[in-house]
Amino acid sequence: MSRRVLLLVPPADGVVIRDYYCSKTSQANYLHPPIDLAVQGGWLRERGFEPVLLDATVQRLSPDDALRRARESAPDAIFALAGAVSWDGDEAFLRRVSEELGVPLYASGDLFMEAPAECLVRWDFLAGVLTDFTSDELARHLAGEQFDHDSLVLRDETTHDFKRTRGARPIPVPAHDLFVDLPYRYAFARRYPMAGVYAGYGCPYTCSFCITGELGSSVRPAENVIDELRRLKELGVRELFFQDQCFGQPRAPFDALLDEMIAADLGFGWWTFTRVDVLDRELARKMKAAGCHTVILGVESASEEILKNHRKGYGTELVRAGFALAEEEGLRTAATFILGLPEETPESIRRTIDFACSLPADYASFNVAVPRAGTRLRTEAVDAGLVDQERVVMDQSGFEPTLPTAGLTVEELRAWRRRAVISFYLRPSYLFRRLRHLRTPTEFLSQMRDAYKLLRHLALP
Repeated sequence: MSRRVLLLVPPADGVVIRDYYCSKTSQANYLHPPIDLAVQGGWLRERGFEPVLLDATVQRLSPDDALRRARESAPDAIFALAGAVSWDGDEAFLRRVSEELGVPLYASGDLFMEAPAECLVRWDFLAGVLTDFTSDELARHLAGEQFDHDSLVLRDETTHDFKRTRGARPIPVPAHDLFVDLPYRYAFARRYPMAGVYAGYGCPYTCSFCITGELGSSVRPAENVIDELRRLKELGVRELFFQDQCFGQPRAPFDALLDEMIAADLGFGWWTFTRVDVLDRELARKMKAAGCHTVILGVESASEEILKNHRKGYGTELVRAGFALAEEEGLRTAATFILGLPEETPESIRRTIDFACSLPADYASFNVAVPRAGTRLRTEAVDAGLVDQERVVMDQSGFEPTLPTAGLTVEELRAWRRRAVISFYLRPSYLFRRLRHLRTPTEFLSQMRDAYKLLRHLALP
């Protein structure tokens, strides 16, 4: 039976994020701990394995140095993250690791979510693909146990239907101790060290461009999350990124968690994603009392047609109300936008930029539409001939757009994204707002580094 398992993040050129079935180039200077590996580390420990970590991206290792460290860890098996944004490099490195170490290599990532069994045929160095990082199936498989085959797809096995998650699902305390001393960073963090956690997995909403709505939705019991937070407190962690895709939905279990967090008074600051039609005054006040200082809210577009066509579920009126509510309750806000959905035109992007600048948002992230594996957007884009079915490498950050639209080429879309970033971030009123909301020296230094990297990217042709 395998006893040591290497949790592996491949090396990358620059800062690349690969976790939770999403991969992209970091738009500023942020890189958070990969929650997939931390959770799997907990399941492996529960089965008696020793997980060891090699995050070659955050440690800025060359492929040769990363391979040497992987070899020195002497693993019996490997669980690796990979991403569509970096697949050319990831594939070459993981193939090399598999061949030189001679142990089974399992992987997870956005590019495996559409047809995992076909991926195993296409990339023969993979022993299996895990499509739910909250599942214990990989640990069970390595321990020689029986399991339900809902999430782990193995080479040469009969394929099975993907099972959407639902209900309550506790997990063992993740292996955060492996990550806490590494230099992860995030623009919203006020103090360090930081950690990534989650209370709810997947998403109950089904926006066409997002994979998490295809996963189903499950929620951890409040006491299960609190056990994890107490362990993080022991490790000296001070800031948390709740990676829930829609914090607060369904409401009852999140209310219970927030009540427990307020009562425990563990002193964490934290940030998370939610929706403007979920964030009401009562929820905002509870989140603030539990330590939340920043909420990330999806806006996507100022076009009501685009929002409706892609199942966002609300329009610009609710967006304005949600941002106003957050500001009234003392929560910082980050607005996320998606430019380049198939109906996009120069006029709709112009309206979106104006709308972004009119919101009382502390941050804005302008992404470009990416036909991610397993999403309805990908199916429609392939059917319409907008993207090649075989195309793997793509990046939602906007540095290399993938899809043309009804009225824009990819080159024009790249220019519009650059214009959006400049229009939002270089307003004098915005710069004053940003400085006014800084709270710690760590936050000031972090944001100066992020601003430098963002401006450097904008200066590129």
